Amino acid sequence: MRKTLLLPTILLLGVFVGCYWISAGATTGRHAIVFCQQGQIHTLDPAKMTYLQDIRVAEGLWEGLAQYAPRTLSPIPGVAKWWTISKNKRVYTFHLKHNARWSNGQRVTSRDFLFEWRRVLHPHTGSGYVFLFFHIAGARRYFNSLAIHPHHHLPFSSVGIKAPDRSTLVVTLNHPCQYFLNLMAFAPFFPLDRHAMRHFEEVQGGIVSYNPIWTRPPNLISNGPYRLTDWRFHEYLELRPNPYYDQRKQVHCQLLKIVNYDDATAAFLAYRTGVINVLGFIPATLGPALVKQERLGLRHDVHITPVFGTMFLDLNCRKGVLKNRLVREALDLAINRRALVKHVVRMPAVPIHVLVPPRTIHGYKSPRGMGYNPNLARKLLKRAGYADGRGIKPLRYLVVAGYPITARLAEAIGAMWRKNLGVRIEIASEEGKIFHEDCVHGRFDVAGEGWYGDYPDPTTWLDLFLGGNPNNMSHYRSAHYDQLLRMATREPNARDRFSLLHQAEAHLMDKAFPAIPLFQMSDGMVYNRAKIGGIEPNFRTLTLLKYIHRR
Repeated sequence: MRKTLLLPTILLLGVFVGCYWISAGATTGRHAIVFCQQGQIHTLDPAKMTYLQDIRVAEGLWEGLAQYAPRTLSPIPGVAKWWTISKNKRVYTFHLKHNARWSNGQRVTSRDFLFEWRRVLHPHTGSGYVFLFFHIAGARRYFNSLAIHPHHHLPFSSVGIKAPDRSTLVVTLNHPCQYFLNLMAFAPFFPLDRHAMRHFEEVQGGIVSYNPIWTRPPNLISNGPYRLTDWRFHEYLELRPNPYYDQRKQVHCQLLKIVNYDDATAAFLAYRTGVINVLGFIPATLGPALVKQERLGLRHDVHITPVFGTMFLDLNCRKGVLKNRLVREALDLAINRRALVKHVVRMPAVPIHVLVPPRTIHGYKSPRGMGYNPNLARKLLKRAGYADGRGIKPLRYLVVAGYPITARLAEAIGAMWRKNLGVRIEIASEEGKIFHEDCVHGRFDVAGEGWYGDYPDPTTWLDLFLGGNPNNMSHYRSAHYDQLLRMATREPNARDRFSLLHQAEAHLMDKAFPAIPLFQMSDGMVYNRAKIGGIEPNFRTLTLLKYIHRR
């Protein structure tokens, strides 16, 4: 059977390789690097990014006020050459470099940051990370006023973002934020060239938006190590060095192609044949064998590590039987995580019962979470009025197409629910954008999710369940939970703040059950260190494309 299934893949790979070298390979050259991502690009608009593959490319095209240090991943000067922080830790004054330039040669100014941050704070933009801007004084009130009264809203001057001159940006926070500088290196906080964006303005009903064609070459103007020179949808992105980048001497890759394969096995075969230089993920179907070979010393190009990421299930808390907390708790208790990791994942993942991967944030203590207890699960389901699953229609379980591991997990979890509770599922495999839209609009019962922490703090997960958060796919709302997070935001003492966040996570995992954690993910890459330098798999899953080069 394996040979039968593999033959079409090999034939398709041969066709792809031929087309690749005809359409793109001729321009590749000896110094090009082909980097394969997992998953198609959804958007190159930094304001709207939520997917890892989009953010990875953005960090090659743009630079924020800060950037990540190659080894420590701590924030270091980016467009801002230096900054000061007030004694009360609420006012950040960033001083921009005079030689920071856009890819069209124009100077990057503080007003470019002001322009883009204001755009993010408009509800019409639809930013998935707008809640991170609510640390800034007045930002939440401004956003809400626009949402309620688009034409009679608060003035933007009420927000704590000021540009007193072209080289200075002053940001005032509501309360001290321990990870604020980390956010300055994160994609939603990147600037846009406000002059270039004017060409794409569209006004409807008095609301300004921008034609998405601005994200395509040659329209896209960026300020990072690379510029976008070509984008063939569902094929590849072509990045070349930005000649105006002030640190261009650190950019040694003359042509970087970002490709994607729908079939992970085909991607690995392309790597084996040299069509791909870096496989930016471990193929799920081949992962166990590759990891075993690496541990036996038979391979030296497989690099895998536990990461700052959790695989979990979102439960739609506003739909059908899942509105009942007891049903959600029963579903949680009926899943054997250890069996999933051992027999389905078969990778160095860690079964967990909490959202924030334990022991990953210094000083933060995880709550206990729920264990595997099918007997209690059956009792809870009976108490909810659905003994042996009677009265529960098959749950619509969404997975993203192209990720075989998520489909296998769904099948295994469905089998556990059917055996332990009498609850059945219907698996729906959807393309990434449709999956995201169905989650946003609540057109599901259960959705398989993987979330990577965006910054080193528990709130990178806990904020997902805030009422009104665009990434709150479970559609969970709790005044008590929101209050705990607000109290943590205002708490100046780090230890007491973590105590409040512990209470918040315990509320989710031990009382509310809007999501079911499954395991802490492992991730990595496949590449030959003797040939490719400048990248390292890391706990944060950050790939700093700026430093990638051939040896």
